[in-house]
Amino acid sequence: MRLTLISAIASGILSLCAGASLSAGVPVIPAPQSAEMTGKTFNKKNIERVKYVEEKNLPAEAYEIQIKKNRIVVKSSDDAGRFYAQQTLKQLAEADVMYCGVIKDAPRYEWRGFMLDESRHFFGKDQVKEILDLMARYKLNKFHWHLSDDQGWRVEIKAYPELCTVGGIGCYSDPNAPARYYTQDDIREIVAYAAERHIEVIPEIDMPGHATAFTKTFPEFAAGNRTVNPADENLYTVLETIIKELADLFPGRYIHIGGDEVSTQGWREHPDMKAFMEKNGIASYNDIQKYFERRLSDIVSGTGKVAIAWDDVIGSGMDKDRTIIHWWRADHPESLEKTLENGYRTIISPWDPFYLDYIQDIRCKEGHLAWEQRSNEMNEIYGYKLADDQHVIGIQANLWTERVRTGERLGYMVFPRLIAIAEKAWTSQENLDYDGFLKRLENEYKYLDSLNVYYYDFRDFDAHPEPKR
Repeated sequence: MRLTLISAIASGILSLCAGASLSAGVPVIPAPQSAEMTGKTFNKKNIERVKYVEEKNLPAEAYEIQIKKNRIVVKSSDDAGRFYAQQTLKQLAEADVMYCGVIKDAPRYEWRGFMLDESRHFFGKDQVKEILDLMARYKLNKFHWHLSDDQGWRVEIKAYPELCTVGGIGCYSDPNAPARYYTQDDIREIVAYAAERHIEVIPEIDMPGHATAFTKTFPEFAAGNRTVNPADENLYTVLETIIKELADLFPGRYIHIGGDEVSTQGWREHPDMKAFMEKNGIASYNDIQKYFERRLSDIVSGTGKVAIAWDDVIGSGMDKDRTIIHWWRADHPESLEKTLENGYRTIISPWDPFYLDYIQDIRCKEGHLAWEQRSNEMNEIYGYKLADDQHVIGIQANLWTERVRTGERLGYMVFPRLIAIAEKAWTSQENLDYDGFLKRLENEYKYLDSLNVYYYDFRDFDAHPEPKR
């Protein structure tokens, strides 16, 4: 009688896996859409006994798991859903006890991303693969790869090998460091590795600002203040050749063209610019960027890809059906409002709080604006209120690496905050529960330890001392 009562109580507690109690009841990150668990335990010796069933009525990336005493049934409509079910089962199996029941799950957003800047500091294939493995565990599906900036050009272009051999020299901490970059074979290897984990790789070539590495190779296109010269028609011929190689190299749907933080000062001082503006009906120096973005976007569209650009380009007149806007300027909410009003598909990625180069704790010393005690703490990420708009396709965390030059430092800045981003991107708003998330995060600390990933320990600041840059 007493055992029956205990079993009934356990069953009742576990079946409360809905709403705020859901995340505390099922030891999985991201928290699933719904879970009805029983007090019965699954025999983990049978963890390989999984039957996969195609269920066309389920949406893309969704899955359903039925856990019975000695076998498991997984339903999904596509390979991605099946893969995500496997990630959930893996986490469940890592717990001391695995319960029987039914889990139904689907992502909140189609875009669940992370950006790594390898222009400022280069990390290499092994580090990228480790990040992709962890992204897959937490059901992130977009790897935005920042491959060009002022400090270095990191992707081989066969038509212009000097982009890497010359433009690839240096990094943020050493402008004379030997050239480091990814060969096209490296890129194909990483893209294939990501695809096996249902992650799409999006390359970024940042233009027309942040272009010093490019103009180091092509000084004839330099216009001052880290910009290229939009008045030179030959520039577009070169860019078209580069974009076509990128389109062949990256089979995904998107190419990111940057467009942020463009200074007009060099253009104001350039002798070609006034005649160029008159010829093309450009009214102001600020409108030069709008002209350039339309030209570059058209080049991307000509390859069959969709262009993504930072929200600095809003107002450029880029086709909303062929462009995605990446909103990062948290201090310009009006830019987001205008983007959504104009019907652009939009990625939410505000520097406050989704930039991971900002420190995790005000006691840290090395991150961006740490000297001002500016931090992006995990609870702020988790609690950030997202715009409720049909044009928001997802969210993304970004890591700029001016102050990150080692894998240890990278791990410390990224984890566990990226895990919070993953739950926020996948889990429905009504199932988000920060206290429950912290309880489930205990398992992930152990998992990161098993991989020797160095991370910021939310529980004890001194447990993992802050690495230097």
